[in-house]
Amino acid sequence: MCRASQTATASAGILLADEAMRTIATVTLLSALAAAPAVAQGRGGTPVSFGADIGLFAPFESGASSSFTGRVTADVYSWRPLGLRFALGFANPEIGNEPFKDRFNTVYLSAGLIRPFREARLHPYGHAGVGVYRLSGDRSGTQLGLTFGGGVELPVGWRNVLLTPELTAHLVSGDGPRFSLALTVGLHTKPE
Repeated sequence: MCRASQTATASAGILLADEAMRTIATVTLLSALAAAPAVAQGRGGTPVSFGADIGLFAPFESGASSSFTGRVTADVYSWRPLGLRFALGFANPEIGNEPFKDRFNTVYLSAGLIRPFREARLHPYGHAGVGVYRLSGDRSGTQLGLTFGGGVELPVGWRNVLLTPELTAHLVSGDGPRFSLALTVGLHTKPE
């Protein structure tokens, strides 16, 4: 096979993988959003947790540098112990090699499932979902992505407040940083 054919075949494979990821992310996000009205109506007393996190956002790309990240979340537990997590976040990493380095803003909105394991001593939890990522700068555009991770809920001594260190992975389609990790710590209310 000639070099041009190999390159074309590799490019077609990458495009198919991006298209499959977009399809999976779109279907999952639409399913989560379709369930939102039913969750909002809920049965009286549906447990909800609100939180805010700050930390470091590290894209795994050549010449990338980490940045500050911030996020707010709302977790709705209509089907205990499983819940729906909605998150709105921001990061501002620097991507590329000199002299073409560019800092760009990333704003994302994600929806997914969260599963706390409160029967364990340290109260770990895991989450996975899909999101819409808005990138600005040289690589501006809106992309779909997957998000997954986990953390630990630690009581801080105030009634119904938890300290939550967390590691979250972001896998984004398109030209932005394709794989990034966010290491955050935040305060969340206990869902009661």
